[in-house]
Amino acid sequence: MSKKEENIFDLINVLQDEYATLLLNALEHGLSAIKEACENSGYIGSYHDFPILSYNKNGLPSFSSSIGSGPIDYSNCFSSYGGKPKVDEENIISFSTLVSFVQANPKLYERFRIEHTSVVSEKIEKFNIIAGIQDSINRYIHTYKTLDFDKDNGINAIAPTLAYIFNKNLDIDICVPILFLNFPFDDYKIADGIYIEKISEKLHLARYKIESYNTSAHKLVQSSATHALVLKDWQVPNSKRMWDFNILSQPRAYPLSIIDNFFGALRIATSVHTGYAQVYSVAKGWSAHAKADLPYLRGVTFRLYPTLFEDFYWNIDSIPTISIEHMSLIANLYNLISSTKENSIHLSIKRLNQCLVRDSEEDSVLDATIALEALLSDDSNQEMTHKLSMRIGALTRLDSSFSNTPYQTFNDVKKIYAYRSAIVHGSKNLESKRIIKIDEENEVYTHLLTVNYLRMVLKILLENPQYRDPKMIDEKLLLNYGTHEYICEEKKWSSI
Repeated sequence: MSKKEENIFDLINVLQDEYATLLLNALEHGLSAIKEACENSGYIGSYHDFPILSYNKNGLPSFSSSIGSGPIDYSNCFSSYGGKPKVDEENIISFSTLVSFVQANPKLYERFRIEHTSVVSEKIEKFNIIAGIQDSINRYIHTYKTLDFDKDNGINAIAPTLAYIFNKNLDIDICVPILFLNFPFDDYKIADGIYIEKISEKLHLARYKIESYNTSAHKLVQSSATHALVLKDWQVPNSKRMWDFNILSQPRAYPLSIIDNFFGALRIATSVHTGYAQVYSVAKGWSAHAKADLPYLRGVTFRLYPTLFEDFYWNIDSIPTISIEHMSLIANLYNLISSTKENSIHLSIKRLNQCLVRDSEEDSVLDATIALEALLSDDSNQEMTHKLSMRIGALTRLDSSFSNTPYQTFNDVKKIYAYRSAIVHGSKNLESKRIIKIDEENEVYTHLLTVNYLRMVLKILLENPQYRDPKMIDEKLLLNYGTHEYICEEKKWSSI
């Protein structure tokens, strides 16, 4: 039996205390050198492209960037920009001592290495080591607003850098800004470890630069959120080399099923337009790079929101507010979705989320009807459209908030499936079925009506699990009245 290979973090753990002492010493000397440079040279450049946060009249945040007016980036003291740097790191012995210590310990040095060894890569690796000192300096100055060294503050300032270098697993909170919705609270518990929280100003500033090059999410849509879904106390494995740590910039790193279950619950409980364009991780106790006193974030962008959001939707006069009453319903629905074992429920939640971000009405109808069939069809060879119409009509009796009668529902679903059939068969008369007439004065787009029925059916089946077996709808709601026919609005349904 071969010996189990030790993890690199287990091997370098014994070096952490000595590294911390050297880093703290370098921080103290770096602060002293910068203080002297500030007294002698004056100006030090600010962070490039630092975000500026403002708020629109509708309460949504708006971002811009500043060049030259952001916080000071004290790492500029070590940059020459074609001239002599204000602080020559080569003259700070504690900097060189830390670099030598890393280079003398091959496993620790591996953390700072890049893939190929060359003269250029060695310079980059040295820069990576020095960058940890510079990050600690920036963090110290912007946190404690001083250039004077204090040991306790110094220990706190270097802690995030140490954690990133030496921790096998990195603690994070996962945040999903909820687009174009307001909430009348700062935080609300959905379930254990799952909250809705108001996004702080510093988190807004830090998330400004979160983007993905393979996703065309609109920047002004990304910014349009006041609150976020927050998944607390997650961990992500650290990489062998810091250079390779990019998992938090990959969509696969995130629990999308949990996120989609929440948005499914939100969409069942309300008919508001929403979605998400960004998912980011907030580093807890560690940092790969310090930018003033902002939290360290890594994340990705998505385009999982209605197309209408990109049509200047950020200029709407006001955004909907989700009431506490609705929040209670959303939390209950989320927990029901999360606990259910039926694949049909999870497939239908996925389809509900998809149909509300589709560009095409036809695709939206197909998604919604696929979901309805997954929930309410069976293995029988009887005509499916008729049975679905009957079953959905029967379920309406269980939702007092749903205004349509069983008879009206029966007819609506028939018309929905006529539209669906026209879509899948390429009918030339598609436009004539795109709108359903409710009564003499009211009509509705078919795709919107289909989504409303899906929302209703999901809510009822989540709250009444006995009806997740379609045969129970037949036995308990259709056949349990002593007759094969319903009498609704003085009109008879066809017998099943």
